[in-house]
Amino acid sequence: MSDQNDGKQGISGWVDPKRCISNAKCTTAAPGIYVLDEETQVAELVDFDGATLQQLFAGARACPTQAIIIEQYGRRMYPQILTPMFGEENS
Repeated sequence: MSDQNDGKQGISGWVDPKRCISNAKCTTAAPGIYVLDEETQVAELVDFDGATLQQLFAGARACPTQAIIIEQYGRRMYPQILTPMFGEENS
């Protein structure tokens, strides 16, 4: 039976295959949670249920291209989307 208060309430995670460059740093940071697909060499989040929140974020932070997206209730938690510092003016 899963503990409902494991800190992952409303959390979802996925790997953007267009951003993944197959360097496998996520698999080193969170072994068994993230793996590289043998055929495509794209990282996959294979054990979301067994992962701790710390493991999910460790893999995401290790990714140099920020291909691992973590959301809570549909709002992005990582990587953070930054708003532009300076607005672009169209004259």
